[in-house]
Amino acid sequence: MYDLSAIDRAEFIHGPRELLAQYLAQVSDQMHELGLRLRISADFERLIELSRQQRENWPPLSPIFNPKYSDLGIETSFLIECVDELGDTVMTSAGRLYDHGDRSLGEDLRSLRIFYRDPAPYLASGDVITVTAPSAEHIFGRTGYSGAVWVRPDYRRHGLTKIIPRLTRSVLFARWNTPVFWATIAPNLDAVGVTRAYGSWHVEDGVTAHMPLWQGDCKVLFLSMGQATLIRDIAHSVDAYEVKVGASRWIDNVIASRSLPGKTQGMMSRS
Repeated sequence: MYDLSAIDRAEFIHGPRELLAQYLAQVSDQMHELGLRLRISADFERLIELSRQQRENWPPLSPIFNPKYSDLGIETSFLIECVDELGDTVMTSAGRLYDHGDRSLGEDLRSLRIFYRDPAPYLASGDVITVTAPSAEHIFGRTGYSGAVWVRPDYRRHGLTKIIPRLTRSVLFARWNTPVFWATIAPNLDAVGVTRAYGSWHVEDGVTAHMPLWQGDCKVLFLSMGQATLIRDIAHSVDAYEVKVGASRWIDNVIASRSLPGKTQGMMSRS
């Protein structure tokens, strides 16, 4: 486990390294402003424990990020945490590399390979995934999945959902050069703008699951994006932050200059 802010530029194996390094520095500054630090690990047992502790405000975790059901390690997956000054986690987001080979993502969803290291027992017990998103049938090879996004209630108005999920995809891109990124989201969260906060996703309807181990019966939207869209998202975030910082510095300079005492003219001292 180590601080994400300590990642050297050499860690950015793929993609526009300068832009990604600039974005990481920006994210680190934003975390510092909130009194938070970033931590990356492959400690998914910790993720399970966190979700257990926060079960009242955290929906059940998918088997995708549960080491009991999936093969997870730093070579193919990672967990990002935002940690406060007390060392408590206030947000999580996780990423995972898949290689579908010549199978489509849709096929790997239906076969439950996405969710389980050994899907056979769950297929036999009646687990069913129905995929109606057209894009999922045309995605092959390596993909980057991002999920396990959770924010502690007292931090849900700090804009973290606009920052950390993008960072998760950036790490997927920089490490493994994933051509396609995908995720799922509940329709009610999409309706209130959470998908837009996460980034410029292509949204489709969707994926229906009957998985008693997870959430029973549920329906989610299917989200996807390519590298070019992610790069535009990152560049836009960097530009917007620089404008914000520049405006803040200008205001600070104006306030500082107006606070300086002016020269007094036309006054004579009396002895």
